[in-house]
Amino acid sequence: MKFIKMVWIMLFGVVAVTVLLVALFRPDLPRHSPVRALWVTRFDYTTARDVRAIINHVAEAGFTDVFFQIRGNGTTFYKSRIEPWAFELSGGEVSSIGTDPGWDPLQLALDTAAPHGLRVHAYLNVLPGWKGLEEPPPAAGQLWTEHPDWFMVDSLGKKMLPTSGWYAFVNPVVPEVRAHLRGIVDELCAYDVAGIHLDYIRYPEDYRLVAAQRYPEASDEEILRHADFSYDPVSQAALFKKYGWEVSKKKITQFRCDSVTRVVRDLSYVMQMRRPKGCLLTASVMGDPVAGRAHAYQDSRAWVRQGLVDWVVQMNYGTKSFDRYLSAMRKAAGRRRFESSVVVGLNCKNDIEDILQQIDKVHASGGRGFALFSYSFLFDEDHRLTEKGRILLPKIRP
Repeated sequence: MKFIKMVWIMLFGVVAVTVLLVALFRPDLPRHSPVRALWVTRFDYTTARDVRAIINHVAEAGFTDVFFQIRGNGTTFYKSRIEPWAFELSGGEVSSIGTDPGWDPLQLALDTAAPHGLRVHAYLNVLPGWKGLEEPPPAAGQLWTEHPDWFMVDSLGKKMLPTSGWYAFVNPVVPEVRAHLRGIVDELCAYDVAGIHLDYIRYPEDYRLVAAQRYPEASDEEILRHADFSYDPVSQAALFKKYGWEVSKKKITQFRCDSVTRVVRDLSYVMQMRRPKGCLLTASVMGDPVAGRAHAYQDSRAWVRQGLVDWVVQMNYGTKSFDRYLSAMRKAAGRRRFESSVVVGLNCKNDIEDILQQIDKVHASGGRGFALFSYSFLFDEDHRLTEKGRILLPKIRP
């Protein structure tokens, strides 16, 4: 009997090793279902008719997933208890912030997608708190007027100011900010979403490109200082508590990276507590993971290697830099994580020839799949396929 038992154990071991070797060395055998995703921004819809048309067209085109935006800058496109309704749903005037439009875009998107089997991810801008030169009415309870001390402060001691086309960011170091963001994700977990998709989960290093609108007389050096965040009392105290007087540029970088990563951990924890296994946490990340960490304090390498998110969606939007960034992300993630957890985002603003080549390169790379930015390049205002959309359609459909 002992001999027979030993034989069975040996046979089981041989089978297990064989299966493992096949999985490792047969790249033709898919280990993960391929992702074909599309971003739908809050600028793509204003009515219930828009949402139905968008979701139906996305499903018919053959996409597996849609990142459906429901929060832009401290206002919502779903029924929230803690942030006001977006004014874009009620005529487009800032004064109408908080007006209930009488329908719920997120719930409608979910209801429309369900018969198609299309996975809907609630997509939110995480740290942007307000955009534009016009202030929201105080009665609306929007973050800009309700919690001015939550916003980042530049190296000259000035609160970050939004521009006509860019955001002011709230500060991830502030405990109340993190609690507020956890509350938003908790609300979204009440919906039957396939996932929650995080965007602008970083410091605003690119504010230097727009700061001159707010500081037209500033020198180039002053513009850079106005784009260096955050020097608020809470951040300074936390930095001192961690490092004392021995503060270096390397330590500041680590502190800010840890601050952003802590938000990701917080939101991941909320999802684990509130949603069943299988609801995904995904995040848009900068194309170059090295520069993303060094300048925007977004440690996407750590997020994917530590499994803090299910997918990082690499915004690999360039053409000349595409191959280099794809290689950098593969190196940052590691082969197995790259295959399971990296979706490559492509910018449909690029020439169609470039997009077609990039889709082929993504397939060849072994990554989890691709995501296209965004709906408005593939469909026009009447929700009809554009010429670019018609050309891309065969690449999208399985």
